[in-house]
Amino acid sequence: MSAVVTASATSRMTAEYVNPVIAATRTVFSTMLNATATRTGLSLRTDPTISSPPSSGVSAVIGLSGQAAGTLVLNLTSSTAIEILHRLVGTEVTQINAEVCDAVGEITNMIAGHAKAQLAKYSLMISIPNVVSGEDHVVHFPSNVIPMVLSFDSDLGPFTIEVGFSNLPVR
Repeated sequence: MSAVVTASATSRMTAEYVNPVIAATRTVFSTMLNATATRTGLSLRTDPTISSPPSSGVSAVIGLSGQAAGTLVLNLTSSTAIEILHRLVGTEVTQINAEVCDAVGEITNMIAGHAKAQLAKYSLMISIPNVVSGEDHVVHFPSNVIPMVLSFDSDLGPFTIEVGFSNLPVR
């Protein structure tokens, strides 16, 4: 019986932090990029040593701290990242550069900020985004965190958001 209660509490807590991230992603893509983001999948990244696709392109990482501690990672293909820059500021480029990385970091910051507002009960603060680019890069979460992988398709291309918390308080 206690396993059912634990599973139910875990599912509730997962929905409590995943749903705001999904809503924030849709809002930011709609308002800032004039694009529709449609969630196409939801899974657990059970092997922390394996990056979720796409592992080539650009990933922006933001830390979350407060009454809970976590990480949000936006993973994009190179073409999706380049299109974000174009939609955000109108600049056209053909390869990943500092402007593309800045645009991806800013969009990730906006998504985290919108999600943070919906998660106000955790008194979260968000870090400055760190952006990683290149072939076959892997973003590692702490060993005690199994992140949720949210897969999306959009007018700009496919992307994933990974989000995981290490110490969500039980409410």
